Amino acid sequence: MSNLQNQNRQFSASESALHPVLVSLLQIRLSNRALRDCLQEALQIILTAPFSELLPSGAIFLADRETRELELLVSENLSEPLHTLCARVPFGHCLCGRAAAERQIIHADCVDERHEILFDGIQPHGHYNVPILSGASVLGVMVLYLPHGHQEDQGEVRFLETAALVLAGIIERKRFEEQQESHYQSLIENLPQRIFYKDPDLRYVSCNRLYARDLEIQPGDISGRTDADFYNPEQAEQFAREDRWVIQSGETIEKDVIRAYRGVESSYHLLKAPLRGPGGLVMGVFGMYWDNSEEKRSQAALKESEEKFSAMANSAQDAIVMVNQDEEVIFWNMASESMFGFQVEDIVGQRLDDWIEPGESRDEFARLVAGLTQARGEKMAGRTVELTALRRGVEPFPIELSISSLQIKGQWHAIGIIRDITERRKAEQQRQLMEVQLRQAQKLESIGQLAAGISHEINTPSQFVGDNIQFLKEAVEDLQRLRSDYRDLVDAVESGGDPAPLLRQVREREEAIDLEFLNEEVPRAIEQSLEGIGRIGKIVRAMKEFSHPGEVNKVMTDINRAIRTTMEVSRNEWKYVAQVELDLEEGLPQVAVVPDMINQVFLNLIVNAAHAIADSQQAGGSKPGTIHISTRQREGMLEVRVSDTGTGVPEEIKGRIFDPFFTTKEVGKGTGQGLCIAYTTVVERHAGQLAVEDSPEGGALFVLTLPLQPDEPG
Repeated sequence: MSNLQNQNRQFSASESALHPVLVSLLQIRLSNRALRDCLQEALQIILTAPFSELLPSGAIFLADRETRELELLVSENLSEPLHTLCARVPFGHCLCGRAAAERQIIHADCVDERHEILFDGIQPHGHYNVPILSGASVLGVMVLYLPHGHQEDQGEVRFLETAALVLAGIIERKRFEEQQESHYQSLIENLPQRIFYKDPDLRYVSCNRLYARDLEIQPGDISGRTDADFYNPEQAEQFAREDRWVIQSGETIEKDVIRAYRGVESSYHLLKAPLRGPGGLVMGVFGMYWDNSEEKRSQAALKESEEKFSAMANSAQDAIVMVNQDEEVIFWNMASESMFGFQVEDIVGQRLDDWIEPGESRDEFARLVAGLTQARGEKMAGRTVELTALRRGVEPFPIELSISSLQIKGQWHAIGIIRDITERRKAEQQRQLMEVQLRQAQKLESIGQLAAGISHEINTPSQFVGDNIQFLKEAVEDLQRLRSDYRDLVDAVESGGDPAPLLRQVREREEAIDLEFLNEEVPRAIEQSLEGIGRIGKIVRAMKEFSHPGEVNKVMTDINRAIRTTMEVSRNEWKYVAQVELDLEEGLPQVAVVPDMINQVFLNLIVNAAHAIADSQQAGGSKPGTIHISTRQREGMLEVRVSDTGTGVPEEIKGRIFDPFFTTKEVGKGTGQGLCIAYTTVVERHAGQLAVEDSPEGGALFVLTLPLQPDEPG
């Protein structure tokens, strides 16, 4: 509350009218309703805030942390198409997604280019898009509609920041209550006692099936009713006096009573205790009673339940282990004996971490158990980790440990379900190998499709290198004959003979072989041959780099180099139809990617661009097209843009262009997998984004973004 109070003090006197709104929001946190109902009321209250021009329309989204999407939960006066279009909004998409990704309020005074979700007939309006934050976590986003042209107001922003804090408290509290209620309900349904609890107004909130059976109702029918609905006035008043005393005193009532219900008297043991919430506030009455006459039968039923649990635990294929607050093993099923190689009598009373491999695995295990066997243990329930255990204390093997906590007699115990994942690890390694082989096959398939062009690219320089070498061979032979004539002339001069005939022979030989021509052409032929050999080497290196089996996991990669390599391999696909313009930012940081996958993405985009330009030229275009590729670093992301002057992507198919097997190409020219693979590679494997837009030059523009610092390596 201190954070809220500090922010409230920042409001000016002119904003004091907003205080009742905040008070109403704070009261929702204490209401006994579902999260959806609480957020619906909160949205209605916020929409009544005294903004001069606030429209009565808005919505609240909740964040799905695993998929990084926003899910529409509640709304007020939202246009009908938006219930479908905005059902799930990815982080970073449209204004709500941007507010979640950027973790700050986004204001818009009109429907601008950031509104990526549009529909026919949308009315002009503005927005406040407010992220709902809890520490480092994004819980959701609230969107409020504004009249077109409404400018951002700092008083409104401060209020919305405060309202978002209250909403975060509501969400966290209700989620905690729902989780606790689920655990509580599961627990009480398996106990032999009659159990119920009431709110501060002494109205029933819930009960278990046994208590409901006594009242001859269903458990869900008791909510909101009072004892007066089930008992005679005298009994109802007695129960009310007991409940009020428990709430006011904070004490517990425990006693034996004789209760008469529907003419039948029975002896019961009754317990009523205060139900406390956060901060120790009494939020109602917890009640439990049981028939003393059935105690033995209940004990027998409990024993049977324990035996069933023991039988079930011992028939389980997974190891089930429990350790106490001293971190000593107190339960060890038969699967544990087989897995670890120790009988129950050898392990009970021992520390389980002695059978976890020393080092990182043992340290992690110790942290988990220590946390779960202390008072904060309930906050760590549900953890699943992979560790390395020791079979018979010496042989390491991989395990998956699902660990949670249970409080028994005031002490926290850790319960672990342990699975030997040796075979799963082997299967995963095999899957990774198959993935590498499949990816390699896909690359080789791409190389095969480009083989004719690559062969031509190599053949052309090979041919003129061969021609030049043949020319040099003939030139050397001519020069050798000329050298022989020079030698004869020198010998004649040195011996005092007549040099005139030999001099004429030298002149004739020089004229015959065109010595001046050789002086000019031989160096040029050598230079051309070296260029041709260099061209062949460049193509071979590019092919080797593109087609070589690469890393399974992500490695730091130079994206500019990857683009140049892919261009070299695909040159024959585009050089006859287009010019490629590169605008690659120098000094870009390397990015953690799987190089094979990213090379395949670039190849698909470049080849698609070349095909689109070729289709455009067949449709009547005459000028060579242009493929423009640029790279930039933008706000923690690396952006690659690939645009072309081809046929473009019609608006009606933009939403399907990344679907599997969707293609507009004729039969035999495309399977519809290229862009789907590219999208899956970028979005799912690399946590990036891939989108298609209209290019200013008239074709298509594909925008690919990759995080410079990914959340998870590999």
